[in-house]
Amino acid sequence: MEKSIKRHIQAILKDLPSGFRSERTIEETIKCALFDWIKSQGLLPVPSYRPPRRQEEPLALVALDQERNILYAFAVAPVITLGAMKTFKIVEAKEKYFITYSQMAKKVEESRFFLTPDVIHLHVGRDIS
Repeated sequence: MEKSIKRHIQAILKDLPSGFRSERTIEETIKCALFDWIKSQGLLPVPSYRPPRRQEEPLALVALDQERNILYAFAVAPVITLGAMKTFKIVEAKEKYFITYSQMAKKVEESRFFLTPDVIHLHVGRDIS
């Protein structure tokens, strides 16, 4: 499934014209690609999910099944952030994904320090050509 998600995101990023590839645009495009992928799986995407009555930062998206259980949780950022990792700790999901896209491979690698074993890291890169 990891490869399916990564390929889907990369295919959409590839179509983004190079003059429009700002960090913010790439992040929002990834979120849109995830929304589309979640819908294609027959699940309900919920953007900017924050656990009820909590102050942690919201996750980019979660995917709900028919019973409204969180199957997948997604964070999106140039590098792995401590804030999102804190949110992952309190979200119960079948699978948790942190998607990074920074061109600075060294920074992404250094940020992996924050990862926990229950979170899958996918790096989609910025220069998709």
